[in-house]
Amino acid sequence: MLLLCCMVCMRVHAQEAVALSHYVFPAFSKGKVQQKNGSTDDAMLNYNVLSKEMVFESAPAHYLALANPEKADTVFILDRKFVPVSNEFYELLATSAWPLFVQYNCTIKEPGNDIGYGMSSVTTASPAVKSLIQSGGAYSLKLPDGFQVVVTDVFWIFKDGKFQKVNSIKQLIAAAPDKKEKINELAKKNNTSFTKRQDVIDLIKQLE
Repeated sequence: MLLLCCMVCMRVHAQEAVALSHYVFPAFSKGKVQQKNGSTDDAMLNYNVLSKEMVFESAPAHYLALANPEKADTVFILDRKFVPVSNEFYELLATSAWPLFVQYNCTIKEPGNDIGYGMSSVTTASPAVKSLIQSGGAYSLKLPDGFQVVVTDVFWIFKDGKFQKVNSIKQLIAAAPDKKEKINELAKKNNTSFTKRQDVIDLIKQLE
């Protein structure tokens, strides 16, 4: 079995009505990891936005990070798909002419600190957040008191063999300059907001 631990195993005691603020899904759900070699593994899965790792329940109340994510082809959770990109996972939102993906980032507010820390990677995190991740605290279903998480979407299209960020009209036009007029026309007609996921999905699909 290829679902091996790459971090410390955390035993989480049962809690009532836990809000998984640093996970994509509100609960661990049945999923499947399809490896590039063709093998598959079934598990209870969820994506940890704070550590940017796919996490699975190895035993009741035991949670481990998926080892060697680069060996995975696709991770399926419920009816949604995730693919490994640079040691994290992007979710596939639309299979248009240019597949649309979302990268999950988060901002952390630490206990007693009113300054938000942008989390683009573990290496840019503050010492307190690094310590939380390294100690395994990020795998718990509930973060320690005082830590607050705000998750944000970063949109990418896969075009010309690479991922290109499209988090604004300007970036989308830069990625597809031949579609400039149509992009501007559709964005104006539909009042497209790049803070609304469905608006971005609809716009990309209409550019086919």
